[in-house]
Amino acid sequence: MARASSGLLKRRLQIAEIVRKQGEVKVDELSELLQVSNVTIRQDLTYLEQQGYLKRSFGGAIYVTPEGVFNQLSVNTPSYIQSNSCDIELVKTCLSYISDGDILFLSHGNLIRKLIPFLHCKKSLILIMNDISNAQLAKEFTDAEVVLVGGAVLEGNLLLDNKMINFILNQFSISHFVIELSSINTDNQLIIESLEQVRIYQQIMKKAAHTIGILPQRIIHNNDNSIGTLVDIDMVMLSRSAVTEYHQQLLDANFEQLISNKYCVTYQNKLET
Repeated sequence: MARASSGLLKRRLQIAEIVRKQGEVKVDELSELLQVSNVTIRQDLTYLEQQGYLKRSFGGAIYVTPEGVFNQLSVNTPSYIQSNSCDIELVKTCLSYISDGDILFLSHGNLIRKLIPFLHCKKSLILIMNDISNAQLAKEFTDAEVVLVGGAVLEGNLLLDNKMINFILNQFSISHFVIELSSINTDNQLIIESLEQVRIYQQIMKKAAHTIGILPQRIIHNNDNSIGTLVDIDMVMLSRSAVTEYHQQLLDANFEQLISNKYCVTYQNKLET
């Protein structure tokens, strides 16, 4: 009986650590990783939510708890979730540049989705986005006013409507445009994943007071997917895996290194300071 109780505690602490590292996780994924049933995982998630370690979402759970709660955990991080630590650190670094009352336009992307639950700690935000699933997530886990840009639905639940974008830009003074980048090419062009979003994001970048680019790792995409150049943005946050490739390029483009930790490095455009 004692063994069962010890195993239960160990599994629940392990789940809490997985959610903290990944930001968001599904029941099916946890069930496969931990070799227990979906019913057991749901019971564990319910308990952990009651204890304040996470919040349940449809089909899974999301990490929204302040970092200090986990300082008391002594569970070793499994190798299969270590790669997500960089993403969470990038997200938390980005969060530190967002203030109460800001008006944000959030691009699409996996990192942006991981950022959204952390915004629960900011007050009176206005979040503008054109990703349906991210908008639903923001409504569920933040108190922000969420503005979803309407239009035709593209692949990946993205919306496209240039007229609506113009209306939004006239209605709101965007303080920060947070854009997930795929790469920075040798001509300092900022490359994104979706060609359909290029014109919209170019418009937003021109209107936003500040633009923050986050790049978890270099992904090769067509250079036609450029939304601008390094000179157009205020800040770039790179994962450690991307620093080796882009460090000198950013310094040559008048960026300076601001913050560095085990997982990511932040660079600031000296022309924008």
